[in-house]
Amino acid sequence: MNTTKIKTNTFFNLGTQRALYDKVMGYAKKGSHTPIHIREVKKKYNLNKIYRFDLGQNNEGCAAEVSNRFIELIQSENIRDYIKKYPEFITRDLRLKLAKLHNVPDEDWILFSAGLDQMISIIASSFLELNDRIMVNSPSFYLFEEYSKRMGAIAIYLKLKEEDGFKWTTETFDEYRGILKKLNPKLIWIANPNNPTGVPYQKDLIDYIVDEAANYFAFVVVDEAYGEYTDPDGGVNSASRLLKKYNNLIVLRTFSKAYGLASLRIAYAISDNKDILDALRIHSNYFPITQFSFDLAGVALDHMDYLEKVRAVTQKRKEFFIEELKRIPDVSYVNTRSNIMMIKHNKLSGTELINHLEKKGIFVSVVNDEESISPYIRLTFGFEEENSHLASVLKQV
Repeated sequence: MNTTKIKTNTFFNLGTQRALYDKVMGYAKKGSHTPIHIREVKKKYNLNKIYRFDLGQNNEGCAAEVSNRFIELIQSENIRDYIKKYPEFITRDLRLKLAKLHNVPDEDWILFSAGLDQMISIIASSFLELNDRIMVNSPSFYLFEEYSKRMGAIAIYLKLKEEDGFKWTTETFDEYRGILKKLNPKLIWIANPNNPTGVPYQKDLIDYIVDEAANYFAFVVVDEAYGEYTDPDGGVNSASRLLKKYNNLIVLRTFSKAYGLASLRIAYAISDNKDILDALRIHSNYFPITQFSFDLAGVALDHMDYLEKVRAVTQKRKEFFIEELKRIPDVSYVNTRSNIMMIKHNKLSGTELINHLEKKGIFVSVVNDEESISPYIRLTFGFEEENSHLASVLKQV
């Protein structure tokens, strides 16, 4: 009897091996902060409550009309018939609503995915191969780099400086132009507002970035996951306005953040480039999203006035928290336009601060750059009493 064990890792393809052994540290880890971990932390530090500031979600939740529609669906006498069916393949009604919102002429410009993480993975799988170059801000959303590296791509980092408030400057744009000219990246990944800083790009900057990339045959992906926090009332302030002008642009949005529908896992990409859309569809699942998600997202779009409330509440909570931070001499922060914020303690490393907060039952997110773990942490605004508790713990440090 042959008892030799097969070394299964030798059977994995290169993409899987890279994913296993070349991970990018980010805000969330698969399997982390699960109920088991929460129980362990509560037991270890004798805590009664855990405060979650780590997920980037809208803690206000969704519009009442969405939750009411959910209740109607599950209490319907036809619910078993509803559940047994596959979701709509075309989802034309929702596409039409989004096309109208973004003022694009064709609903076929829109492609859905199960959350933006899936769409980022699909884009990386469609575009990238071994030794291709991608460009990302530092700091920025870690999944841009992680999914690109799985395809064998090499990351080029454009450093955003703390003294500039982590914003692009004239010098930043000159450096960007030099990267395009000398290193020829295939994909430029942009988050607007940036994640983890919460800082939006200056007016017309995205236009200049996409235009410059076109000169070097590079494609730009603009991830607007937190875009609803900087939208005007009743509309969008989106790079989708540039789609008719540039065919090297993909715009991403999601219902997971300001809409408060993270559990539904519904996001979308917009592009006017048929070749891009055809390629993305090849890597997409046939039925990536449930019918529940499509229907409830449609209700959310029918009640976009709720986003006005979300923006107002977020602004109020941010102002309250900043006033609290101003009373703590050793804490610095980056002014945000979103529901996320970066802060640091001037006498502690980011890791030390995270560990200290966890001892008090507070979970926050790490921020990393291309060199090391940043001294900053990222947090998501909670309810006012939760934000007050976080501030009081920071004062005790």
